[in-house]
Amino acid sequence: MNLMDELIEAYLDNNFEHPYFLDLQTGQVIPDLDETYTGEPGIDWDDEENEERYEPIPKITSDEAYGLMVKFARQMDSNLADKLFDALDRPKPFRRFRDMLFELDLRDEWNSFERKMAEEEINSWIEQDQIPYELLNKKYQKSMDF
Repeated sequence: MNLMDELIEAYLDNNFEHPYFLDLQTGQVIPDLDETYTGEPGIDWDDEENEERYEPIPKITSDEAYGLMVKFARQMDSNLADKLFDALDRPKPFRRFRDMLFELDLRDEWNSFERKMAEEEINSWIEQDQIPYELLNKKYQKSMDF
């Protein structure tokens, strides 16, 4: 796994009770969760230096995730698109969409599509917030070598 993969995973985890931060000193992706979930203490926000050290990683919203599913369905041929749109028009559209992807054997295509879109969003965030990605990726890789 590389830094971009971790950033994408954090972005796609649309549970807003799971905030993720990019450590601008180490290049690590840090979940700021209760210690009971991670076994690690959370970020100490009382330390003023940490406000500059950690950059919040954006997350896909439910509306954006739904829009992404619609965009994916639109690029399919009409038979597949009809089935995907039917899943999206029913109760529990996220679950039904995933089930339909499995039924239609489109999971790999969906995962590639979703990852590509997420990577574009992360790259936009990196550029907009002027995150030194290349430097952080090198630090991340060094920390993974241990």
